[in-house]
Amino acid sequence: MTAAAADELLDVESFAARVLGRPLWPHQVDVARSPARYRVICAGRQVGKSVLLAVIALHTAATRRDAVVLIVSAGEEAAKRLLADVADLATSSPLLRGSVLDETKGSLTLSNGSVIRSVPASERQIRGWPVDLLVVDEAGFVSNDIWRAAEPAIIARPGSRVILSSSPWGGLLAFFRALWQRGLDRPDEHVAAWHWPSTTSPLVDAALLEQIREREPADYFAREYLAEWPDESGAYFTEDELMAATASYQLIDPATVAPARRFPCVGGVDWGVAVDANALAMLAVLDPDAALDNRWRVFVPWLEAHHRTTWAWWVDRLATVAGAMRPRVIASERNGVGAMPTESLQEELRRRRIPTNVQPVWTDGRRKQSGFGALKLLLQSDRIVLPRHPELLKQLRALTFEQQAGGTLRIAVPETAGHDDLAMALMQALSCVETRRLRDGNGDPHGPRPDPDTVATGAGALVPRRPVPSSSIRWVDYPAGEESGDGW
Repeated sequence: MTAAAADELLDVESFAARVLGRPLWPHQVDVARSPARYRVICAGRQVGKSVLLAVIALHTAATRRDAVVLIVSAGEEAAKRLLADVADLATSSPLLRGSVLDETKGSLTLSNGSVIRSVPASERQIRGWPVDLLVVDEAGFVSNDIWRAAEPAIIARPGSRVILSSSPWGGLLAFFRALWQRGLDRPDEHVAAWHWPSTTSPLVDAALLEQIREREPADYFAREYLAEWPDESGAYFTEDELMAATASYQLIDPATVAPARRFPCVGGVDWGVAVDANALAMLAVLDPDAALDNRWRVFVPWLEAHHRTTWAWWVDRLATVAGAMRPRVIASERNGVGAMPTESLQEELRRRRIPTNVQPVWTDGRRKQSGFGALKLLLQSDRIVLPRHPELLKQLRALTFEQQAGGTLRIAVPETAGHDDLAMALMQALSCVETRRLRDGNGDPHGPRPDPDTVATGAGALVPRRPVPSSSIRWVDYPAGEESGDGW
């Protein structure tokens, strides 16, 4: 290779096209070539954000010897997904395939000594090494404390760079929003910002986008497609409420639960059809004696959603999860499309001899009002901890309310595929929780705790990074399954 050809490949646009086989769009090139040390992107859906992050990460690692790239994502699944995107680009390139020496769940190492690490938003995993490129994905959902732990990693590496990208999320004091606004108002060699609504993509179907605009709530469309921070008027949950209850704790993967390890938990299931997602959300109670303030709090030990899967596959998956975690009860919607799959789930659990009660429930306006009202009360009283899971938080934030003429409250959830499934599953799980039976702990709120490794919610509550569920079953409720009514 001539020196001129080598220099050309050092250019990120040429690298993407000739080495990776993924030519960049003009708006991606603008960010990739920017000289700004901090590059901040606020993006709508389907604009090529993940591809750009993967390309820049690989370009940094492949063109610099012993480079360190750190990718921080809002959650564990997002971290795995983005590293998988990087690995797929590298291994599909004839010029890079032989350079990949090691590909593990959390990192990718090249033959030139460079390494790309991808971690969830955790101070413990972020601290400890200087980096040449820091990428924060879904940065709006990453707390200021995590950002303060991550940013110092770049100060000891000459020429180090930062890329922050996210859909719009976070208040005026959140680091992502503040840096993005700074980059828009006063772009310079330190900070530059870009606004990518969905129309930025050359592949977007403008006619279809207009149809979505007509049928969706204005604030939801503004956030997801226009990449704008919408007004919170009409929102059932505010961002402040949700983020105050959010912490970067580790979900309890059912595949890792030892056969002898059982803890009381409950679940809620939302059934999808066509392009809708099937979703499961589980709830348990944090052991109050393991919390630093001895308060009981409900938390989400596990949740998942899957698009374009058959009910047969989803029933099998739910039975597998139930066999591992042994929830006492699962609330499953029986109206709409849920009647037959709910019966199938009941039968499958009986066949496997799993002692979980599948309770069919009828979901109507009053049930939503009661369920989401209970969630709002838990949020406002600091009695629930939510995972830092962007899709769940977005769905809860997308709920709107409207006072009806008769005095009832109508809570609307966006109907586009995949945008209410986790929120509805969480509401169903909450119907299995009787909070009046819960009691705070008896220990010294200032004394030692069995797990000193803690994370903080936005409101400052300290909870174990690896949650300690309570062994009590007094709080488990069995929601009524009336054909109509709220069922609570």
